[in-house]
Amino acid sequence: MQHSSSTDPLFVAVESESITRADVAGLIAGRLAAIRVPGLLSAARCHAITAALADAPMDRYDESRVFPVVAKFGPAINDHRAAGELRDDYWDAARAADKSWSTLGLPDSPRELCLAAFRTAWPDVAPGRRQGREMHVGIVREINAGLQVHFDDAVREYAGRLLDGDVVAQLAFNIYVRVPPAGGETVLWRRRWQPGDEEQRIPGGYGFDESVTADTQSLTLRPTLGEGFLFDPRHYHTVRPATDGRRISIGCFVGLTDDGRLALWS
Repeated sequence: MQHSSSTDPLFVAVESESITRADVAGLIAGRLAAIRVPGLLSAARCHAITAALADAPMDRYDESRVFPVVAKFGPAINDHRAAGELRDDYWDAARAADKSWSTLGLPDSPRELCLAAFRTAWPDVAPGRRQGREMHVGIVREINAGLQVHFDDAVREYAGRLLDGDVVAQLAFNIYVRVPPAGGETVLWRRRWQPGDEEQRIPGGYGFDESVTADTQSLTLRPTLGEGFLFDPRHYHTVRPATDGRRISIGCFVGLTDDGRLALWS
């Protein structure tokens, strides 16, 4: 399902058989709002992943700032951020996640699934590096009760540089390995953060009251099983609650660095 208000003809989602260099460039340049790749993973692979996750040690985002509750497997950088810096315990969480995933008996790790989606489009793709160390790539998230309206922008959120190379554009990528029969839509708004928006920030939370997007063009996209989804998270976005069932995805951030590489992190 797709809906867009008729304001900016460039704020649209396109479907592709795979992620292409032209698609990535179009997103970065603002000629597209999102790229959808139906069937990036087969239903059988999705079912195998979700079955294995039943035995995985799922964690939760920091509940003092992330509400409703979001379950996850693997580190999220924003749970390890303090005063605009990445805390050292991020690396401990990354090692623990890799060790736990290796016990699940699956052929591909979240890191490999994310990297593989971009290799044909952009051969120079790799995990981002911070102070010479590879960032973790691939986080599993179960978002059943929805998300606060928010944006993601490493340039604003981290003092100096998050990665060793300057990130000149940031994208977000998800593969949906389980989708609810109803609900769970991603909503994008054609609006980025402005200083006055802080008045609508949710106290104690990471996001904003939805009034921050009032009278703004939007795009609503319902995920399908095995679909790959790429968009610019610097636009305000949210996830609607699942009416029934579970919504599980594997994802990461994707940065275009100043030397023309794609750097991934979670």
